[in-house]
Amino acid sequence: MKKAIISITIITLLLLSYFFFEPIFTYTSGWNNSPDKSELNPIHAHKNITQQKADSILKIIYKRLNAPAVSIAVGQNNKVIWSNAMGYQDIKNKTLVDLNTKFRIGSTSKAVTSLGIGVLLHENKLRLDQQVKQLVPYIKNHLGELTLKQLASHTSGIRNYGVCFCFPVWEYYNNDSFSSVEQSVELFSDDPLLFDPGEQFSYSSYNYTLVSAMLEGATGKAFPKFMKGSVFDPLKAKYIEEETSETIKNAVKFYEVQDQHYKEVYPVNNSNKWAGGGYLASPTALVKLGNAFINHRLFDLKTRELLTTPVLLNNSEINEQNYAIGWRNDTKDIFENGTQINIWHHGGIANGSISLLMLFPEYNLSISMLANKNGTSADLFENVYAIAKIFINPKS
Repeated sequence: MKKAIISITIITLLLLSYFFFEPIFTYTSGWNNSPDKSELNPIHAHKNITQQKADSILKIIYKRLNAPAVSIAVGQNNKVIWSNAMGYQDIKNKTLVDLNTKFRIGSTSKAVTSLGIGVLLHENKLRLDQQVKQLVPYIKNHLGELTLKQLASHTSGIRNYGVCFCFPVWEYYNNDSFSSVEQSVELFSDDPLLFDPGEQFSYSSYNYTLVSAMLEGATGKAFPKFMKGSVFDPLKAKYIEEETSETIKNAVKFYEVQDQHYKEVYPVNNSNKWAGGGYLASPTALVKLGNAFINHRLFDLKTRELLTTPVLLNNSEINEQNYAIGWRNDTKDIFENGTQINIWHHGGIANGSISLLMLFPEYNLSISMLANKNGTSADLFENVYAIAKIFINPKS
């Protein structure tokens, strides 16, 4: 009997260990040899000389990133002026990516959400100094004192992803489905703040989960319904939607890539962070949003300035990432000629995907780049600059 109890205990512990740390166990198996991609080309061969240059750069980027698929779109003067893609949406079935194929965009979702914030600011249905408790009745604790500005600029003190007594143990790899924003907020609502609001900067996607709760309170609509009706539909931005078990079926497959091997990533569910990291989109859809943002089609110039002005800490210093409301506001000498160009941008990582949306307001230019592999959005910056140089006249 004693041996039986010991055996059952050991088996139980092994099973618990597996489910707690399942992403680690599954990572070591299921790897496949990458297919020969030497014969692949961009799916469109443009005739315009400038667009042909972009096609050629895409081939270089594709090889450099070593991703199953790369998709890029460029908008200028409120139009989509070039888009192209290359590679596999689904490696196993040899399905090629197309221009409407959606990718996980990770934290680029925050820039998307900023357009929804802008709509409500413009309509005087929301204020940046408004407190959570004024719009979210189910928040009864310290989170109720936070303001929209603190949340949207990551100066609230709310923690980021951590470990939990759940399967798997890491919140980033959550695979539970959340039915509401209220349920999602419960993940962190009872946790203490990292610092007094406004004192420091600490990046956390959970800030935007609570932002979406405020948007729901201001509109009386579920967050996805509000974004679709007030942002996506007016801009005719198709192929962008929150990730669910249904919408994910129409997206790329998501991969881990190591040298000449690949495997599908551990399956996750991003329904607990739609506003901050749970959208699926095509680059063209994101560029349409970028075009609208630059040209203030959904709200006025004054509102756009509110969204792109880096937020000051309580000591009157700009936060360490030049973070505004859903955008980082930086300058870069992309031509290395001493001329600093203003850029508004937000990158994103999500399991099996990397994203970057970058706007060049001085040139009325927006660029979105997406790839279906694990990595970091930092991998995309120089590649976006390479595309931007084609469409920017440095003398203009």
